[in-house]
Formats: sequence, structure tokens, C-alpha cells
Amino acid sequence: MPKRFARVLAVLVLSGLSAVACGGADAPPPSPEPRPAPEKAEIRVGFVPLADAAPFFIALRKGYFAEEGLTVRAVGATGSGIAVPTLETGGLDVAQTDYVTTFMADAAGKSLQLAGVMAEAAEDSYGLVVPADSPITSVRKLKGRTVAVNNLNGLAMLTVQRMLKDAGLDAHDVRFAEVPFPEMSGRLKAGDVDAAWAGEPFLSGPEGLRRLTDPVPGRLRGWPTSGWMVTEKWRAENPRTLTAFQRALSRAQRVAADRKEVEAVLPTYTKLSPQAVARVSVGTFPTAADPGRLQQVADVLEKHGYLKSPLDVTSLLATTG
Repeated sequence: MPKRFARVLAVLVLSGLSAVACGGADAPPPSPEPRPAPEKAEIRVGFVPLADAAPFFIALRKGYFAEEGLTVRAVGATGSGIAVPTLETGGLDVAQTDYVTTFMADAAGKSLQLAGVMAEAAEDSYGLVVPADSPITSVRKLKGRTVAVNNLNGLAMLTVQRMLKDAGLDAHDVRFAEVPFPEMSGRLKAGDVDAAWAGEPFLSGPEGLRRLTDPVPGRLRGWPTSGWMVTEKWRAENPRTLTAFQRALSRAQRVAADRKEVEAVLPTYTKLSPQAVARVSVGTFPTAADPGRLQQVADVLEKHGYLKSPLDVTSLLATTG
């Protein structure tokens, strides 16, 4: 082999070995580009103490928000209807909602947008309950009675009205009273109301109550029931903050598919005992919004007179692009 060729070959071999040493399988991966910091490092998030909120508390417990550069302050609320004006005045940055409330608020001229999904209806995750010794044994026997809901003109009231119609009754055949979930059991036992629409853990937790029926019948199975809302102004001013919040929640929604993870956080915000937690019926936690299913909710609202005109739900989906 000519000496010149040998020297060239040696250089090529050494160069190849150097390249393998620097960029081979054992080399550390390049550091990811740092994400831009959120506009707001601390946000206040309103939640309703239902099982629906479990992914939010999973994200808190596992530090997902902190990893996104967010400090999240959880603020309890009795219902999404109460949260709307607090969002508008800046007392909350993000709030839990049932979609009925958000759609109706939009129809009333409120500039709200859906910022994320929470839960979908599953068997026994909600219930219409009465005292154990109540003479009410069917929906038809609710005529002339008072039904407690956590939010007037929200998801609870809508599903009760659908049940009344199925039973041959009119929506005006019952009275509705707005009662926070934690107070429903006491108001039922005191005789202030005759029945109550409740979600977990206020179904399995209290004693002395009897489930009259499931207010989410077969045709509403898989309905999107709860999500997160922000004002349009807040979204426009805080796109990076919203993206960080959404990323953390998306991770937690996937983790919530493991019931053990849900059971681990329920006592932290519902004050349920471990024994009661084991009895709780948990819905499903989607990882992305389904515009088609959300549109079904809006269409039902229009059919029942909650909305006076059609609503295209895609106009309410918050984006950060």
C-alpha cells in the first residue's frame, strides 16, 4: 500500500471513530430548546369538588404544573355559574365548567372559551337521590316536589328536565332550588328539598340516601359533562400560560385512566374516607375535546329552549396558535 494512501486511510478511520464517540448511541441527547416562560407564573383555578376534577389534582400532586413553570392556586367553587363572573373580574384565571353553563353564557354575550376537557358521563357517575325513607319511588312522583341542583340552568337541571319529559311530565311540574353539592345531603335530610342531582363523591359518600335514578340515561352515555373555561381576553393575553396549563392537564388526563391514581387524590379535596373512595363511581377522562360530541350538547340545549339559536361550538374552543 502506498504510504500516502495509508496516511489518508488512517485519517479517515480516526475521523470516523471520533464521530462515533461524539454522536453515537452512548452520547447524551441534545438538550431541548427551553420553552418560553408563561406570561403569568401564578394562576388561580376554580374547581368544583367532584370526581371530575381528579385529573387537575393529579397534575398538582405530581408536579406537572410546576414543570411547566406554573404555580397553581386551587380555589373551590359551588358551580360553574358562580365562576363566570369571577373569571370576568379577574378573580380566577381558569375555572371548571359544565358545558351547558359555558354555552348559555356565550348566548348571553359572555366572551368565554373552552380551554380543556375534564370528564364524560359514565354509568352511575351522577345520580338523582332522595332520602332513604322517602315515598318518592319514581320520576313521576317528583311532580309538585323540589329538586336541588348545584347550578340553575346548568347540566343538572337540563338532565332532570329530560327525565321529566320522558316520564310524561312538564319541566314546570317541579321546583328547582340551587344548593351547593356539599350541602345537599343535609338539606335532603332536613326536608328542605325532596330530591337532589348529585355527582360523585356526593353519591357514594353520604349515608341515608337512596338513588332514585341515573340522570344520564343511555342516550347520554359518553356525553362530555365538564371542562375548563377562560375568558377570551385572558386567552389572548396569556397564550403561553394557557398552553402550559393544557400540557400539564393532558398528561394528568392520561394518568387518570388508572383508577388507583384517581382514588389517591380524591380524599385530598373531597374529605372522603378511604372506605367511601372505594365505592365511588368514576367517569371517563378524555385527553382531547371532541367537537362532534360537544355539538350534540349545544343542539340539545337549543331543542329544549336553553339556546334561542344554533351554536357552532368550534368557535368556543380555545387555541393558542
